[in-house]
Amino acid sequence: MTEARRQGVPRDRGDQQAREAIASDLDSTFVVEAAAGTGKTTELVKRIVRVLATGKAAVADLVAVTFTEKAAGELKFRLRQALEQQTSAGDLDADSRGRLDRALTNLEEAHISTIHGFCADLLRERPVEAGIDPLFRVLTEGEARRLYAEAFDVWLQRALEDPPEGVRRSLRRSTRPSIPGGDASDDGPVERLRSAGWDLVEWRDFGAGWTRPDFVRQREIASLTGRVHAFAATTSQAASARDPLFVDTAAARRISDRMVRRCRWTRTMVRRTGAKRRRSSRKEAS
Repeated sequence: MTEARRQGVPRDRGDQQAREAIASDLDSTFVVEAAAGTGKTTELVKRIVRVLATGKAAVADLVAVTFTEKAAGELKFRLRQALEQQTSAGDLDADSRGRLDRALTNLEEAHISTIHGFCADLLRERPVEAGIDPLFRVLTEGEARRLYAEAFDVWLQRALEDPPEGVRRSLRRSTRPSIPGGDASDDGPVERLRSAGWDLVEWRDFGAGWTRPDFVRQREIASLTGRVHAFAATTSQAASARDPLFVDTAAARRISDRMVRRCRWTRTMVRRTGAKRRRSSRKEAS
C-alpha cells in the first residue's frame, strides 16, 4: 500500500475528468461504459442528487431503469443514503437543502425499477389505451418459462404431424453432449428446438422476417481445411519439441494429419469402387 493511500489521500484517477462531467454537466447526455466495480452506480447516484439539488427535476420525474430487482433495490437504497448525507451537510444553501428534504420525503415516487417494472407502471396508468386488463401482472422468469414449455409441447405435437424443413433438419442432427461428460439429452433435437423457440420469443418485438444468407458449404469447408493445414505446417517448424507454443498447438497438427489420412482413404475407396464397377461392366458386356 502506498503512503498516499495509507494517509487517506484519494488516488489519482485517469477518468476523473469524466467523473466530474457526469456529476456536474447536467445539461448533457452521457453514455458511460466501464467494467464492474469501477463506480458506475456511485456516479449515477451523485448525478441524481445534483439534479434534485439544483431543481432541474423533482423526485417524481426521475426514471432509473436497471436489469434486475436486486440492482434496483440497491440503487434506491444508495440514493436514500446519499440524500440523507447531503441534507445533513453544512455547505448547502437553503433552497438546495429544501429540495433534497422534499426528495427524501417523496423518494418512493421515483421510478427506480427494472425495465419490466417501468413498462408495467406505464401500462397500469393507461390500460384502456394499451388495450389490456388493468389487473395484469408481470410473470417471473420461472413462470414465463413454464408457460412457454406448455405452449412449446402443444406446438411440437402439431408440428410433428407435418414437420417443416427447420424441424426436420433439427431432428436429423446427431445428439451429442453439450459439454464433455454431459448428458446427451441436453443437446438433443427437441431441446435444440425448445431453445431456438425461446430465443425467438426474446426477439418477438422485431417484425422483420428472418433471413438465411447463401452459404456455399463445400467452399467454406475447403477454405477452413486449407487454413488448418497451413497453421499446422507453420507450428511444426519449432526449434524445440518442448517449446510451449509447439506443445499447445499439437491438437491442430493431429487434426491436420487425420484430415490428410481421411482424404487419402476416401480417394482410395473411390478408385476401388470405380474399378469394381468397370470390371462388373466388362463381365456383363462379355
